[in-house]
Amino acid sequence: MEQSYRDRFQEFLDSGTTGAKATKIALVLIAIASVPALTFIAAGMGNAVQVFKQFKTSQKLTPKQISDSLRYLRARHLIEYVGEKNGKTIVKITKRGEKKLRAFDIELMEIKKPKRWDGKWRFVIFDIPIRFNKGRDALRFHLIDLGFYQFQKSAWVYPYPCEDEIIFIADFFRVGKYVEVFTAENVLQEYRLKKYFDF
Repeated sequence: MEQSYRDRFQEFLDSGTTGAKATKIALVLIAIASVPALTFIAAGMGNAVQVFKQFKTSQKLTPKQISDSLRYLRARHLIEYVGEKNGKTIVKITKRGEKKLRAFDIELMEIKKPKRWDGKWRFVIFDIPIRFNKGRDALRFHLIDLGFYQFQKSAWVYPYPCEDEIIFIADFFRVGKYVEVFTAENVLQEYRLKKYFDF
């Protein structure tokens, strides 16, 4: 997942998202610079602009935007300065910042569609206790957003491999142990699925 995590962030930077907040772009840039160690080294924060220019993004940040973004991220404890080494300031993404990034990663998530369907259906089923209502609602929202078909109340279907993505989402919302993903080749009411997915 870590490589796709980084790839999705790079795609976001390349996508021409002019409406994206500079702070979000800054946090993503730090993440790309630091995966997997989650540390970002700048030759003095006054030169952070030069460091950010090393990374390709369709939206160019001004020096003021970069400076303001770093202050904003630090004030909200999404990044922290952990000292200096050889005249370089080390910036680290905090646990809170990692959580923010993973939530954003879910927003960017898309399930890649192969050129040809393999004829198999992926079922996502869950039985989530009432005390995890928010997690269940969040999972359901993302299944809808990703284009899943609701086969039954807590059973959703998709025609392409999606296990990694579903596990990632379910674990993020702390309901992973209540979710199961399995593959089926023969479905009694397959015509409903083929109609929905336009096969």
